[in-house]
Amino acid sequence: MMQPPRRTAIIGAGALGQQLAQHLRQTASWQVAGFFDDWHTTSSGAEPVLGKVKIADVAAAYAASQFDNLLLGIGYHHMGRRQQLFEELSAAGVPFAQFVHPAAYVDASATLGPGVFVSPGCVLDLNVRLEANVLLYPGCIVAHDTQIGAHSILAPGVQLAGRVRVGERCFLGVGTTVIDSRTLVADVRTGGGAVLVHDANAPGTYVGVPARHLPLSAAPPDPLSPESY
Repeated sequence: MMQPPRRTAIIGAGALGQQLAQHLRQTASWQVAGFFDDWHTTSSGAEPVLGKVKIADVAAAYAASQFDNLLLGIGYHHMGRRQQLFEELSAAGVPFAQFVHPAAYVDASATLGPGVFVSPGCVLDLNVRLEANVLLYPGCIVAHDTQIGAHSILAPGVQLAGRVRVGERCFLGVGTTVIDSRTLVADVRTGGGAVLVHDANAPGTYVGVPARHLPLSAAPPDPLSPESY
């Protein structure tokens, strides 16, 4: 018997949230239940904004069967916020979805954590491991035995060779390439087209070919805004 679609709510009704929603809409076994957002009161799609991003309110909506699971539509400007919300909502008993677009290839040996989102055109090879709340934009290639730490985001077209280790809260910019057996510590960012041929042993931004390290900025993170979601 055919199972009913999974009703997924998305934290964030902005650009990233709408992109996640569009991929869900393309898949018959998924349904967008709505959004939670601090700034938008309506969505550009057909689905409603269910409320603000308050842990108790989201948990209450789940308890009232307004949705079955969650995804996070918060982008790379607020990696700490991604982690905070994931951990607090998980602790409140709200389950996270695990979405793989049908146009992606995921080897049967791969391991995916809760909250993972794999966009179309991605390839996950033998023994790849994605920890919780990892987001892969379209066209990412992750080769064998590579592990990506929790709450990290890979922009379109990132290529990771075999046995790469990516730490938590990393953001790899569009077209980044990491050669085999490299290690990236937590809170690493890369500029578009960066090529990492050595380990990234310190937090901060890496740019260029081969990539060079720019020290972590002392400036405070961008404040939350409508574009944050």
